[in-house]
Amino acid sequence: MADGWRNKALAEIQGIRPHWVQKHGWAPRVEQGDEHLGLHINFTQRSGRKYLLRLRYEKDFETAGRREAFVNPDAPDREGLEFWPDGDAFKKSENPPKICLEGVYGFHSGLHRDRDGRAAKLNKLLMEIQKCLNR
Repeated sequence: MADGWRNKALAEIQGIRPHWVQKHGWAPRVEQGDEHLGLHINFTQRSGRKYLLRLRYEKDFETAGRREAFVNPDAPDREGLEFWPDGDAFKKSENPPKICLEGVYGFHSGLHRDRDGRAAKLNKLLMEIQKCLNR
């Protein structure tokens, strides 16, 4: 089953809590590439500023985490530091920038080698990001 990882990723994405999607206006969208799945989630900060998070699932997502990037909400193919929020969880000074929350590639790869945060549930990760933006 060569694409078993893809089925697992899609199942995880389909498990995003509808209540939170509606409450926070996340509007999840999936893009399918040859070697990845991309999940795009809308976030709105209390100030009203909008962000678009792209979580990229690759065949190693269960062991490496989801690859994270904030991208241009109006042109999702453009990414860069100008699209990243400020805050302690968002390590914009890193290269590449990272989210310091369990469940993404950046958390495990360099910041918390003593903890294995790769298996964090997607719903928990999304709520943690929303909380960070609401501070």
